[in-house]
Amino acid sequence: MNAEQFVKAHRGDWHRLNELVQKTQQSRLNSLSDEELHELGTLYRRAAADLARVQTRYASTSAGRELVRSLNDLVLRAHTQVYAAPAPQPMGGVNFVLYGFPATVRRQWRVIAVSAFLMFGPALLAHLAVLFNPDLAPLFVPDSAIREVQHRAQKKIITGWGGNNEFQGLLSSPAISSFIMTNNILVTLKAIAMGVTMGLGTALVLIFNGLMLGGLSGVAMNEHVDLLFWAVILPHGILELSAITIAGGAGLVLARALYAPGDLPRRDAIKIAGGEAARLAVGVAGILVIAGLIEGFITPQPIPPLLKIAFALLTAIGLILYLNLRPRPTVVG
Repeated sequence: MNAEQFVKAHRGDWHRLNELVQKTQQSRLNSLSDEELHELGTLYRRAAADLARVQTRYASTSAGRELVRSLNDLVLRAHTQVYAAPAPQPMGGVNFVLYGFPATVRRQWRVIAVSAFLMFGPALLAHLAVLFNPDLAPLFVPDSAIREVQHRAQKKIITGWGGNNEFQGLLSSPAISSFIMTNNILVTLKAIAMGVTMGLGTALVLIFNGLMLGGLSGVAMNEHVDLLFWAVILPHGILELSAITIAGGAGLVLARALYAPGDLPRRDAIKIAGGEAARLAVGVAGILVIAGLIEGFITPQPIPPLLKIAFALLTAIGLILYLNLRPRPTVVG
């Protein structure tokens, strides 16, 4: 294959790489979709390999030397975008909170969706299992938590729109608070860290957490206090469960780089995935802080259950709107 044939065979890849590089130079890597990020890494690797071939085979001719200069410039610009540290920006932390974290969640929506399936799928199965066979509850939920729900259900006092004074203190009981609050924080940390186990540990953490959640909700439904139970759980639980799901996605991002680095060297794939996982972890920490404030100041209040459910719905809508925040397009030139 002569130089002209080589150029014809690879011109399309070089042109596409140049387009992606120009896009990142104008709007930074955050502007690329997950597919475009993968494509950028793949095309960069190919262009670097093409440059090595051109230098070896065609550099002796004037056309070959010109091709070397052109390809070298393209590879250098691509390398700068892939590996260079982000340029400092005014109020970088604010920009990350407003736009960087939501953009990262959107880029990684597929692995986050897998994470959600791994947790809420088993939760549904455990809920149905306990609902149809209450004797199965101890398989999913500690006995102390089961007894606490049953005890408070037996002493329930209906007020207002079905409010239950006994259930307002549900989270203050040692059995329930240690089971739900501490558990969610530990699950979040484990879901991220266990990504280094090729994702197996992350998957198990999500599955077991889902089984416990579904089992406990099944116990509440069998005791006919499911509305009261969810009124206690959901005001802060929407954010906590979302944080766990995103944390699971972060762990799976790391796992994907370990077992399926694609065309990138595994070391480079892990470096890129580590950055994505770190951004997700920082955002998750912020979500947990807000959930903790709600848990401390809103959840314990003697508010009618339907109002608490409505508040939980507002937190869900707010989270969806937040994760879709995008900066205004920057006009270049």
